[in-house]
Amino acid sequence: MRRTWRPLALLLALGACAVEDAAREAPPTAPRPEPGWVDVELAVGELPGLSCAGAVSVLDASGGRERLASLAATAPPSVGPQRVVVGGIDLGAPPVTLHPSGGARLQAGSTTYRGDLRLEWHALRGAPRLLNRVALEDYLLGVVPAEMPDRFGLEALKAQAVAARSYALAETATQGFLYGDTRSQAYGGRARETPLSSRAVRETQGQVLLRRGRPITAWYHSTCGGRTLPAREVFDRAPAGVLDRAVDCPDCRGSPLFAWERRFSAAEVCAALGLDLAPLEAVAAPAEVWPARPATLAVVAGGRTASAPFTDVRSRLSTGRTLARQLPSGRLSAPPQLQDGELVVHGSGFGHGVGLCQYGAAGFAARGGGWQAILERYYPGATLGQAP
Repeated sequence: MRRTWRPLALLLALGACAVEDAAREAPPTAPRPEPGWVDVELAVGELPGLSCAGAVSVLDASGGRERLASLAATAPPSVGPQRVVVGGIDLGAPPVTLHPSGGARLQAGSTTYRGDLRLEWHALRGAPRLLNRVALEDYLLGVVPAEMPDRFGLEALKAQAVAARSYALAETATQGFLYGDTRSQAYGGRARETPLSSRAVRETQGQVLLRRGRPITAWYHSTCGGRTLPAREVFDRAPAGVLDRAVDCPDCRGSPLFAWERRFSAAEVCAALGLDLAPLEAVAAPAEVWPARPATLAVVAGGRTASAPFTDVRSRLSTGRTLARQLPSGRLSAPPQLQDGELVVHGSGFGHGVGLCQYGAAGFAARGGGWQAILERYYPGATLGQAP
């Protein structure tokens, strides 16, 4: 989607691929940033308080400028279709851009960011919006450590940096901005930066994965479970000629979720399938060969049968639950079974399984694989080159 690691859910590096295909959205109302810069959406609707210890330059919609001696973290800014008010100061009509002077850094909530903060009115959503307009390479300083821990090693971090850079450019070209979370890529601002991950970004500066001269959407995920997936099996918008075949991955066995078991009660399963609560009587997930990613799951409970796409069932059984109670992936090792009145599922991997396997990259790097070789393994059909 890393720093000092928190619980297992973070340790496993969800990556850009935690959401299998984030809904496309119209570009922001403001003009796109200049080449080499990206807009990262930090909040929509309820905005955090903003602060900056140093002076702040303000650029309003008409091109006018004014200078604030400092910006206090008081109430959140007020943003409407006609007016932006920050710290009780009327800054005119949106969009309004806040630019820190000298070495000062802007802060939104508890997080400090490089670059500028931009306040907009999002007409399509009818809500205020906060963006971080930041140089691409500075953005990556907050992405790479949020997506991969330093313990994975420099070569794996370099591969992650190139994948994240490629993803950012492709996503920006498609929708004009990036989400500040795993709908695009995890992004932690300056607080998440580490010396080793920053070195990985610097030493791969400008390097991207290309197809026909354009950066590819370089999907990545935590753990493939031994074999990645062709992109078109997961993402409808995947282009032909790149990421179009599965890749064997012998190096991700070190992942805590290389193999897993999950159990779900009758109440949980019936709710996920839209059935009235009843004892589970039968379950089926058709597949020709196992391991498999079954297309559907069917359940019989109380004499009634219901089925749904497995991806939908996975989402319903995972949303709002801790990682230990989620279905980490759609890759099942064997057909689901009923035991003691519960649905028992055995599977492998974490994430959608397309592109770079982060635990696989770490294992490959530990065996001496360099970052170029890691990228060559996981992105068939792509070439490595400088960003256009």
